[in-house]
Amino acid sequence: MSVDSVSAAPTGRTGVRSLRGLGIAVVLLLGLVIAADVFAVVAGAKMYAFSGAEPVDIEVYSEWERLYRWSDVATMNTFVACGVVFILWFRRARINAEVFAPDRHSLVRGWAVWGWIVPVVNLWIPRRVALDIWSASAPGAHLGPAPRQSNRLVNAWWTAWIGGYVPTLAALTYVNAEGATEMRRQLGLTLVAVLFDIAAAVLAVLVVRRLTSMQHRKALEGGPLP
Repeated sequence: MSVDSVSAAPTGRTGVRSLRGLGIAVVLLLGLVIAADVFAVVAGAKMYAFSGAEPVDIEVYSEWERLYRWSDVATMNTFVACGVVFILWFRRARINAEVFAPDRHSLVRGWAVWGWIVPVVNLWIPRRVALDIWSASAPGAHLGPAPRQSNRLVNAWWTAWIGGYVPTLAALTYVNAEGATEMRRQLGLTLVAVLFDIAAAVLAVLVVRRLTSMQHRKALEGGPLP
């Protein structure tokens, strides 16, 4: 039985829709984000090396500078595309979680979207919504013993995600850097931020796969709604 057919099954889980399609799309896009970030790390590391080297081959430097600028375009485009699909997946997961456990949510449904967009509150609201979804989607015993679902994965993902804010904001203070020292600092901070992004993207893949699997299992459980 597929999750899509669960509303027609005698489980009472009307309104539950499969996360699998969106989950696959998000994972693939996260893979592109990781690839773009790795490209940015390689190009950024080369530019960082150039910033402390004397003399510099101008032709080689110009080529790597061009690649570095292209890496900015690649990371931004993949981030935006992935962000849109991820929020769609996240919202659908929240709606499903309401069906599984309507009384386990501390925030209204709209925060599953606006929590990512509104400045300042986006530092903690998405994590709160994610933890509520995680808790509501934890499988019961209807299909046999299930492993205990710890919050550690969600917390690790969010820590990596927020951790990247610090070097990013610090790098922005050097956005108009002109001197060699300032440019080198900006490049170094940007590299650290991208490494945090890679860690967050890898952990996001695990979160998406685990939560999609949890909701699939939950949807197939027998018995009435909680």
